[in-house]
Amino acid sequence: MHQDRTYAVTGAASGIGAATARRLREGGGRVIACDLHDADVTADLATPEGRAALVEEVGRLCGGRLDGVVANAGGGMPDIHLALNFFGAVATLEGLRPLLWQSPAPRAVATSSIACLRTPDPTVLEACLAMDEPAAVAAGREAFRLDDPLALYGAAKLALNSWCRRTAIEPPWAGAGIPLNVVAMGFFDTPAAAPIFADPDLRAQAAAMVPLAGVFPGRPDQAAAALAWCVGAENSVMTAQVVFVDGGAERRALGAP
Repeated sequence: MHQDRTYAVTGAASGIGAATARRLREGGGRVIACDLHDADVTADLATPEGRAALVEEVGRLCGGRLDGVVANAGGGMPDIHLALNFFGAVATLEGLRPLLWQSPAPRAVATSSIACLRTPDPTVLEACLAMDEPAAVAAGREAFRLDDPLALYGAAKLALNSWCRRTAIEPPWAGAGIPLNVVAMGFFDTPAAAPIFADPDLRAQAAAMVPLAGVFPGRPDQAAAALAWCVGAENSVMTAQVVFVDGGAERRALGAP
């Protein structure tokens, strides 16, 4: 499935990123794992310096050609939600895009979340989509609420969804034959989600959001299957899509049509 293909996977040291890297390798692919630690490339995508280092080092390790990019790094504390989950992801995709041009079957995917369903602060969202990081961070400080610490995370993921859908059909992506998609994840048993599962009330609330029996919490390898398919050569047509891999939580949250 992934033989003779080289992939860059960010956030590859644990959770869904580690499971995705493992699945791609098991399929015969070569993976350049990227993370803050325990990776082929160590870089902090919440900073401009880390983003530049990622692009430079991945380019060196892949020899100038990538077949797939999985922009999976995310999470973090509220003070870096926008920097990491939106600006870091966009920098990964845009920075590594020239390396995809050398592939006969280039693919890219970003990891989002059902947190994108939260109503965002419009000023934060507007600044993100204008690619104005200082303005977005400043607006985020004003918008942060202790009663909803994931609000900025959700805004970052919604901005990422919008950016990818808008950008995927532009000449540098669609015109170059590069499918670009987003997978919005539900509740998966990862270190990042551990606080939710450790709290009985939060766990019960989350479980009530998932109508599909037997998939709460999801396993990282189940999430990895969706990401791996998106960057596999077999995904030759789907692009500019946000696919919810969440056991039906997004549909339940939206309610009746």
